[in-house]
Amino acid sequence: PHSQKTLYLLAGQSGVGWSANETTRDKIYPNMAATLDTSSIRLLNPVKHGSTARRVCCTAVKPSNSRFLRKHILELAPYTPIVPFDVLSERLGRPTEEIIKLDANENPYGPPPEVGDALSSLQFPHIYPDPESRALRKMLADDCGVPMDNLLVGCGADELIDLLMRVVLDPNDVIINTPPTFGMYAFDCAVNGGRCIDVPRLDNPSFAIDIEGIERAVQEHNPKIVFLTSPNNPDGSLLPSSALDRVLNLPVLVVLDEAYIEFSDPGSSRIGDVLKHDNLIVLRTFSKRAALAGLRIGYGAFPKGVIEYLWRAKQPYNVSVAAELAACAALSNPGYLKVT
Repeated sequence: PHSQKTLYLLAGQSGVGWSANETTRDKIYPNMAATLDTSSIRLLNPVKHGSTARRVCCTAVKPSNSRFLRKHILELAPYTPIVPFDVLSERLGRPTEEIIKLDANENPYGPPPEVGDALSSLQFPHIYPDPESRALRKMLADDCGVPMDNLLVGCGADELIDLLMRVVLDPNDVIINTPPTFGMYAFDCAVNGGRCIDVPRLDNPSFAIDIEGIERAVQEHNPKIVFLTSPNNPDGSLLPSSALDRVLNLPVLVVLDEAYIEFSDPGSSRIGDVLKHDNLIVLRTFSKRAALAGLRIGYGAFPKGVIEYLWRAKQPYNVSVAAELAACAALSNPGYLKVT
C-alpha cells in the first residue's frame, strides 16, 4: 500500500536530494547540503547551476599531480547524478518495490515489448557498432520527417550537447541559459571551458523565457549558443513559436531541446524547421518517450553546415549495438509509444 512506501523525491537537474527526513536524506547523499522549503514546495540548492558558483571546486588541497590538469577543470564542481535504484534500495534498507522514484523523470511504463525481444536475440555483441547508426537514422527520418543527412545519433542527448560545445566553443566563449531548466547545459559549458550567462525565466504561472533579456544578453555577451527547452524541464511549459522565431533572428546558434515533446501537442515540434534555419538545432531522446534511459540513446537534427563537423569530432562507436537495436525496436511499435 502507498502508505507504507517511501516517497523519494529529487530535483534531478539541480542535484538536490530530499526524502522522508534528514537522517534518511543523509544516507542517500551523505555529503550534500540541501534544504526543502515545504511551504512553497520549492527546492533550494546552495550551488546555482549556470552561475559562476557552478564552477567553484570544494577541494581545499589539490594533489601534487594536479599540475597536469587543465586549470578550469580544477575549478569544476562535479555534476550530482541520480542514485541508482539498487543503491538507493540498499541505503534506505527497503526493497525497490516499496520505493516510488521520481527524481529523473524516468518512464515508469517501460519500453515496448519489442525491445526485450530484440535484445534477447542480439546476434553480434562482439562486433563494433555501425559508427553512423544507419538503420536507426533511416527509421528516424521516417518518424520525424527530417532527412538522414541531417540526423546524428548519440549516447543520449547529453553526449550531443557536449559534442556540440566541443565543436563550437573556444575557451571563455559564452552560452545563454534560461534557468530553471536542464542542468547539463551549464555543466557541459563549464567542462568545455565556456562561460554560462543565465537569463532566468519569468515568474510563475507562465515560466516563459525572457525574450528581451535574451536579446540584451546576446548584444552584451556575443554568445555562440542559446539553449531553450520545450517542454521545459522542470515546469513543462511549451515555448511559443513566436518566441523561438524571435530568438532565431539573433546572430547565435539556437539549440531547442525537445526531450519531452512527445508528451505535448505533436504539432508543437519545430524539428522540421532545421531545414529552414541554418542556426537551429533540435535535440530528442529515447529516454522519456521509449523508456530507454538505461541504454543511453538520443538524437539531434542539425543544419548541414554544422553536422559535417560534428561527424568529424564524434567518437566513432559512440552508440552501442544494444542501444541502436533497442531504439529501432521501440520505433517499430508507434502505437505503444503514443499511449505511454
